[in-house]
Amino acid sequence: MPSPRQDAYRSDLQQLINRALTTVSTSRSVEELEGYMTEHSALPGPRMNTALVGAFADVIGRLVTQPAMPPVERLEALLDGWAALSLAGAPANDPREILPSTAVLTYGQVAVARQGWWEDEVAKLRRAALHPCWRVREMVAAALQRMLAANWKRTYQVLTNWLLDDDPLVIRASAAAIWLHLERCYCCDTRSGARAARAIERISRQRHTVDCTRELEKAAIEALCKRVVNLDMVQMNVRVPHHQKGPVLSC
Repeated sequence: MPSPRQDAYRSDLQQLINRALTTVSTSRSVEELEGYMTEHSALPGPRMNTALVGAFADVIGRLVTQPAMPPVERLEALLDGWAALSLAGAPANDPREILPSTAVLTYGQVAVARQGWWEDEVAKLRRAALHPCWRVREMVAAALQRMLAANWKRTYQVLTNWLLDDDPLVIRASAAAIWLHLERCYCCDTRSGARAARAIERISRQRHTVDCTRELEKAAIEALCKRVVNLDMVQMNVRVPHHQKGPVLSC
């Protein structure tokens, strides 16, 4: 259930996003939106304002389903521009880090809202899984979790494909999304690998996952137990420093 704080964010964001995307394009309207996001980011600090990030994604998700939605080019320019920000443009634990994080979560909500755009958004999430900032990478998992909740079968196929990827950060994003889905939807204590495995077996018996093969279930269990529960990824050749990895969704 939305919190009063999220409702307030949505009200503000609807106006700011409308000015940034549907009025005559000006750098000032985009700067006002970015200023609002950074001002309320809660960064620097131990936790980014994920309520604000989620509210932004929700507003865009509704906007793209409207008949009079803003030009797609403007929306893509805004989100893709934020997602492409380098460490110089959005340093770790800086207020501007919320911008690429927000873009990434919004990709997931757009995929849910506009199924025809699914493949494009998945490709953007795949690129974002390699982002140098751990908060951005955690938003990839959060975006995939939204997609799992809306379309389990289609998202599960994406995740199982990612489990076969050569890059350990892509594998981790897939496994982390499954981890989140188990914790939030099934109240599973995923700190235990055995409990996590039993939870995956449980959801595989649900009607919406009846077509999943045992091989895919096994791959998901292996990824969850070996790569998510063991967050340090000691045996994996991760290309980023340990301090940048971050825990799952403690943004």
